[in-house]
Amino acid sequence: MQAIKQYTEVINGSIHVNLPESFTAKRVELIILAADDNNTDTGNFQRFLLDSPGMTDEEYQAIAEKREHLNQRK
Repeated sequence: MQAIKQYTEVINGSIHVNLPESFTAKRVELIILAADDNNTDTGNFQRFLLDSPGMTDEEYQAIAEKREHLNQRK
């Protein structure tokens, strides 16, 4: 499936999308979402991810070992 994501301005209730020559689909599905610059939900989520504590190599290794142990029991 080919997908294109782009932001464009709405002018007089219309939008214009330029497709690259490599886009070969003859029929497409459009999903139109408002892309407000003040989208605080996205900003808050990104801030949450960036502020989350990191994982040390030792913690990652311990989780990997536990996962492997659980996978052997299947």
